[in-house]
Amino acid sequence: MSEIILNAEKRTKLGGSTALQLRAKGRVPGVVYGHGEPSIPFHVKELDLRPLIYTNETHTVSLNLDGTPTRCLLRAVQFHPVTDRVSHIDMILIHAGEKIKVDVPVKLVGTAAGIKDGGILNFVLHKLSIEVLPDSIPEHIDVDVTDLKIGHAKHVGDLPSHPGYTIAGNQNAVIAAVVPPKAAEEVVATTEAVVAEPEQIKAKGKKEEEEGAAEKK
Repeated sequence: MSEIILNAEKRTKLGGSTALQLRAKGRVPGVVYGHGEPSIPFHVKELDLRPLIYTNETHTVSLNLDGTPTRCLLRAVQFHPVTDRVSHIDMILIHAGEKIKVDVPVKLVGTAAGIKDGGILNFVLHKLSIEVLPDSIPEHIDVDVTDLKIGHAKHVGDLPSHPGYTIAGNQNAVIAAVVPPKAAEEVVATTEAVVAEPEQIKAKGKKEEEEGAAEKK
């Protein structure tokens, strides 16, 4: 797994107004914590976060805090509700020789047999939680779906054991499944109905209001 170097500066002033000023300058406030050590607030260039956040792979981070490298992992990202720009990040400290729990992207491999028979592959679980040493974190976990026929699914418990990490979480969780076209159409139709229903209720309510206003006149 590759490591990303991220240059950062410690934050000496905290608070909402300071954070707003940083974001206006293209900086993103953040904090790094872990192992019972005091948390360290910092800020980084927003553009420098792109290869870390907008990726399908997992990376460790060498957080260069005012010239001192600190090894960590990205724990959480907050986005602005309107602009969708990164507004805050959380980092967690890691140490060699100490296992951590981390979410790793899933990569589907192969073409499911059921697709040739008209089935549709549903990719359900895009990340897996694993317990692993920092130096053994995989960039992604390959899941072979070649043998999946229509009506069959690949569960977390179906994956072979790996010497480098242990998969945590619900072993019965579905990673991917092949469903018949009719089932997929039903899912789409149900979703469209759920979306349309509030609009119909809204239109009905508006009509009733207009009729009530007309009666008052």
